[in-house]
Amino acid sequence: MSSTNSATTGGLPVKFEHWYDFTEGGRVHRALLPFPPTTPAPFEVARWSVAPKTSNDLDVHRSREVWVIVSGTGTLTWADQTTVLHAGDVTAFESKVPHQIRNDGPDPLLAVSIYWLQEND
Repeated sequence: MSSTNSATTGGLPVKFEHWYDFTEGGRVHRALLPFPPTTPAPFEVARWSVAPKTSNDLDVHRSREVWVIVSGTGTLTWADQTTVLHAGDVTAFESKVPHQIRNDGPDPLLAVSIYWLQEND
């Protein structure tokens, strides 16, 4: 995923920049949302990839999060449960729930993450 790619919202480009790399899986890019600092969006957006036969890092945080699987297939583990996700699937995590996905397929798993803090955080 090139950081030069962008999406649009209301005609304003949403730029992505490299944020960090998973230990084994792939790269994470964070969106730079085009809203003024005086009225920021109540959420943030990232996109990431997980290479075949690897996993993203086990993650747990205080924000709620939604994943949209863009392509690929993987086994999602959250808390003490597992399920298989495919392209087009969407999953949501409450805050402080450990979660991780292992790419079971032959192609990179690509996903978009939308995350935000609860009002009392």
